[in-house]
Amino acid sequence: MINPDNRILSNYATFSQKTKGRMIFENHIDERTCFQRDRDRILHSAAFRRLKHKTQVFLNEQGDYYRTRLTHTIEVSQISRSISFALNLNEDLTEAIALSHDLGHPPFGHAGEEILNEKMISYGGFDHNEQALRILCELEKRYPNFIGLNLCWETLDGIIKHNGIIDKPRQFLKILDSKFQFDLNSNTSLEGQVAAIADDIAYLTHDFDDGLNSGILNINQIKNLPIIDMIIKEISNKFINITDQFLAHEMVRRLISVLVQDTINNSKLNIKNYNIQSVENVKHCPKPIVCFSSKTLSNVSVIRDFLLNKLWHHPKVDKSKSLGKKVISDLFDFFIKDPNILINEEKLYNNKKTMAGKSSKSLERFVADKIASLTDRNALEMHKKYFKSNYIL
Repeated sequence: MINPDNRILSNYATFSQKTKGRMIFENHIDERTCFQRDRDRILHSAAFRRLKHKTQVFLNEQGDYYRTRLTHTIEVSQISRSISFALNLNEDLTEAIALSHDLGHPPFGHAGEEILNEKMISYGGFDHNEQALRILCELEKRYPNFIGLNLCWETLDGIIKHNGIIDKPRQFLKILDSKFQFDLNSNTSLEGQVAAIADDIAYLTHDFDDGLNSGILNINQIKNLPIIDMIIKEISNKFINITDQFLAHEMVRRLISVLVQDTINNSKLNIKNYNIQSVENVKHCPKPIVCFSSKTLSNVSVIRDFLLNKLWHHPKVDKSKSLGKKVISDLFDFFIKDPNILINEEKLYNNKKTMAGKSSKSLERFVADKIASLTDRNALEMHKKYFKSNYIL
């Protein structure tokens, strides 16, 4: 079959003509497909722009070279499109899901998420995946006829199931599911699965780049890791006397290529072995279809453990995380005691129904939403304003 952009797609791809639609009907008049429109809405959202100044591993204040949520998201999008193209899937849907997967992250990365979850534990907790949904369906206010971005069912489904099927949906997702019926116990589309594994490939490979550039990691530490050992030997044999800087760049580039190609080859094998012929076959397949081969998965697990111990929990990174947690904790407590500072900025506070059908805005949730929307820089500036701090992260 051929979709409106004239690209031949597989029978198990998601066709824009067969979309389950949007929660609020729209009568479109331009030439874009519904998934192209979703992608464009995400790109033009305020939440997407804020990713520029949000942490990936190294906090945003530490240097312009290091990746932010925005650069990571763009890299995920590129990898997603490459895999999707090779599998004859809908690249526009894959891209829309990839571009929105990190929108819910608060300042200071996972450290910010951890402290916000602690503060919100009695009010439903805080989860960046759920927060991305709330941004897309409730918090973005750019259109006069609906709240949120009013994305297609297929785009939201890929975001919801970014980490797989949902056994225990959180409160906001329960409300949304009652309106849009996502079949939470079934697999997401192959496009959604591609976006998920592209996320893994991007952060694993590019964290090496940032870690090596920061000096926390060096070539001697990583040269014996699985997959990487083979890559470094190939590079060293081809480029005699190559510097560590160029070796690192070439290693990261080739590592991406190896993981992408393994994903493509293994996914094609799974499609054949599971006799995948349709989107329905994808939904009800007993296992994810887009994934690493068993050997590569084992090797990736070793690589992930290495990064966990040597980079993600390095004292320099942990120190920054601790400071980030303190900033968010202080701001949360301060605004709970004096919410008028924030409420005066939010004229629509608790006045409108959300896309999910009712307001989910307690005071605590309102404060969490506002803090989560801050960039690293915004949070530091607010903390300096109200607590006279001068943190250098």
